[in-house]
Amino acid sequence: MKNKFLKILKRALITVGILFALAFITNEIVYRMSIPDEFESANWSGKWKSSEFKLLGGKVLTSISTPIIENSEFKSPTLLYYNIWSLYKPGQIKVVEMNGTFGHKNFGKNSELGNKNLQELEPLTSNFFKAKISFSNGQMIECKGMKWENDKKIFGDYVSKFPSDLGEFELSSK
Repeated sequence: MKNKFLKILKRALITVGILFALAFITNEIVYRMSIPDEFESANWSGKWKSSEFKLLGGKVLTSISTPIIENSEFKSPTLLYYNIWSLYKPGQIKVVEMNGTFGHKNFGKNSELGNKNLQELEPLTSNFFKAKISFSNGQMIECKGMKWENDKKIFGDYVSKFPSDLGEFELSSK
């Protein structure tokens, strides 16, 4: 009786593992097939994840021009992808324009900053990042964060309005 139960449990765990692997592989295939041609040369990629809704998250592609000029605004075409298991817009992409700035001062509270040693930051570089993304349906996303690892990463928090959401994002340069 005990062996039969263990056999059933083992098969169930293997099946669940295979389903999770298939979901991740399918998500990656859908994402790669959804990327428009104009984003093939994007120089920043990353991910975003909601803190409010556990199954809401996705990927980001954007082109931020280099070199980054201190306190000057930039506009960047940005692709937001929603994972296929997201509760909101599963497997869909949104192409939007991100308006952002890099600067010396912290643009606002950022929960991720507590995890980093601020003394490791280079004193004369634009370490802090702020951006806004607007959608045609009235949704607004405000991102605040910082650059890290020799300007190869940007990480921080976002606040979305209409629908309301809070979360984290991370971008890496290619």
